Amino acid sequence: MDIEILKNKRRLNVEEQNTLIKYRIFSEAKYWRENGVSLGFQKILIEREINSKFAIFLDYNQGFSGISTDEGIIITAEKKFIRFAMDLNSDGSELIFLDKWEDITEQYEISEYKKGIRKTYGFLALEVLEELNRV
Repeated sequence: MDIEILKNKRRLNVEEQNTLIKYRIFSEAKYWRENGVSLGFQKILIEREINSKFAIFLDYNQGFSGISTDEGIIITAEKKFIRFAMDLNSDGSELIFLDKWEDITEQYEISEYKKGIRKTYGFLALEVLEELNRV
């Protein structure tokens, strides 16, 4: 399916909705794989034995103007969903305060077929994780 056509389409069927959601997950995950996360965040991942080369990041926001907060969700190679929020110094090289590190795996439904939506967001995210780790 052509993603550009789907982005501009008004009414999407379930399969098209799933394709577009997966595309958005994939795009963000690939971006962070290619560009990496801050050095301060890398240190936390190493301490927690999470290899960022085999994890994906979703809804990841890095320090807004005047704020040094990184927050989002990481999905580990072990398929754990972790919500995080932390304050880093201005260049992102050192942790100031780890505000949140919470395993939220149980909050995600992982189902290939759910009536009305077909694949769940959690299932699509894990598909992306597997696809990126296959390369």
